[in-house]
Amino acid sequence: MRMSFAGYHIVGRDDRPLSELYALKPHRHWVTGNRPRADNWQVCSLGPDACLGDSVSLLIDVAAETFEPVLLASFSMSDGTAVEGFSSPYGYWWTRLSRASCAEDVAGRAAQWATAAGRVVEAEPIADLLGSPSAARMEAVFEELLERLGLAGTGDTSPREIG
Repeated sequence: MRMSFAGYHIVGRDDRPLSELYALKPHRHWVTGNRPRADNWQVCSLGPDACLGDSVSLLIDVAAETFEPVLLASFSMSDGTAVEGFSSPYGYWWTRLSRASCAEDVAGRAAQWATAAGRVVEAEPIADLLGSPSAARMEAVFEELLERLGLAGTGDTSPREIG
């Protein structure tokens, strides 16, 4: 499986860049960029040396600060890509991209996450994505997952450097 990025993507919704959130303050020096998506959703990238510690607590803290659901994608050259999600009404879920064994259950949880994010999506297209082996770069699969969760891109795929 070919990957070009190792590190983390935090997906959330706020008027300010996610790196300015109090919950992400301890991680600011690892921020490598912030990419906007439609409707104030954004993807904040953290480099491969980031040490996030307890990812579940981080997700809960970001969701509490933004009052919105949040995702965390962990990209690793050796372990592949894991996606974690949290929303106040539906709780926590986790999956590895392209892991067929739990695709349906996780797709249902991901669809609930999208509902909490104000999107109406079906679980089946998410299960199809999660359950099918992919030769595509995991970043591209993650971007497709965001699209299927109803988080449309802005057309601007270049990350914005954080200074």
